[in-house]
Formats: sequence, structure tokens, C-alpha cells
Amino acid sequence: MRRFAALLAMLAPGAAIAQTGEEPRPRIVITSAATIPSPPDRAVVSFSIHGEGTTSDEAVRAMVAKRDRIENGLAGIAAGADIRAAQVGIAEVRGRDCKRNVYGNPQLSTGECAIVGYTADLQIEIRTAAVNDAGTMVSLAGRLGATNPRIERFFLAEDKDIRRRGIAEALAEAKLQAEAIASASGVRLGSVLSVSNLSFNGPGPYDEIVATGQRVIAPPPPPPPPPVAIGLKPRAIETQVKVQVVYAILP
Repeated sequence: MRRFAALLAMLAPGAAIAQTGEEPRPRIVITSAATIPSPPDRAVVSFSIHGEGTTSDEAVRAMVAKRDRIENGLAGIAAGADIRAAQVGIAEVRGRDCKRNVYGNPQLSTGECAIVGYTADLQIEIRTAAVNDAGTMVSLAGRLGATNPRIERFFLAEDKDIRRRGIAEALAEAKLQAEAIASASGVRLGSVLSVSNLSFNGPGPYDEIVATGQRVIAPPPPPPPPPVAIGLKPRAIETQVKVQVVYAILP
């Protein structure tokens, strides 16, 4: 389904025309927009990976082992996915009775404020062409120990051809509107004086699926059952193209 919009405006003499003393040329201004829905061909899945240990090395090793387990599992669903790390951090863990204030006077890591362990956290973002399997990826990542797995968004890897088609349709619609306006106004439509591209395509619609708000502990192997499939048909990406066409009015 394509949507069009058009707007008529008769231009008043501009400042440049007023300064030259030339007679303003009658004209018709049309703003036309075409919206073309297209199925997305890319999905972004994100999650966090958490590791703990009595030392920072142990926490990092636990995090890396969990990351490898999750990535290996997801490779069975979406081979060749683009996996990117957003950020990684290591934090010290102290007793719950420690009143340490990082913005106040420094305190030694002794007594109640002694370090009892470390946590390591990694933010992961996966871009995949397996759009219809993105929900199942969220399901499996949650089982394998990911924290807050979700689909961030769907998008188009390339929309140049769609935009070209949208421009052609918007221009064709602008001509139809201009002809109708000229006919209804009793004037003759002249040639095109100018064409402007007013397009701005904001963020496309996205579906969000959250497996859990808390960290999910993977069930013990073996053998793990197949991942819970989430039947998913993402909403179309609406690419909008808007043009402004100025037509002359013949005497």
C-alpha cells in the first residue's frame, strides 16, 4: 500500500522579484509524498553477559566462557551474523555493610569494605539477516545465560532503489495533482520550474521482545532441548519520499 499527499500553494512575489521589478510568474506549487512499505532484511539482537569470581580474572573467564557458549548456540540459528561488543566493564564487590562513598573521602578496602569478589559485564549487539529467526535467537540467548536479551530493531540494509522508486511515484502523483488543480482553476499547466527533495526518513518501526528483566540461568546439559521458536513476522519498514514541484502557469 502506498500513501500520497499533495498541497497547493500559489506563490506570492518573492523578495528577489520585488527588487528587480519583474512581474511575478504565476505558478503552482505541489508537495507530494510517497510511502513505500518494505519487509526488513536485517535485525539487531542485543543482550548482556555477566561473569562473577573471587578475582577479576575469574570473573572475566566466566564471562568469556558464557559468551562463547551463547555465540556458539546462536551460530546454529544465524550463521555469519555480525557480532559486536558495545562495552565491557569490571566492578569490585564489597560486603553489604560497607558504607563506602566513591564521591567522599577514600576508604581502605579493609573490614566491612574488603573486596570479596568481582563482576565482569559485556554488552553484545548482533546484526543478522535471519530476520524471521530473531525471536528464536532471543529465546536461545536467554536460555544460555544472557541477561536481558531482546530485539532492538529491524531495518533495511540498503534502501536506495526503494527511494528512487518513491521519488518517481511522488513526482508522478505531483503531476496528477497539478493537472487536476490547473483544470479546476481554469488555467493551463506549464513546464516544471523546479523540483526539491524534502525527504527525511526517521527511525523505522521496531518490535521489541524482552525475554526477562533478570538474568536467566541456563538449564544444565545434557542434552538441551531445541530452542523455543518464536514465530515472528516483523512489521514493514516504511520509506517515505517527499518532493516539492513548482509548475509554471501558461498565459
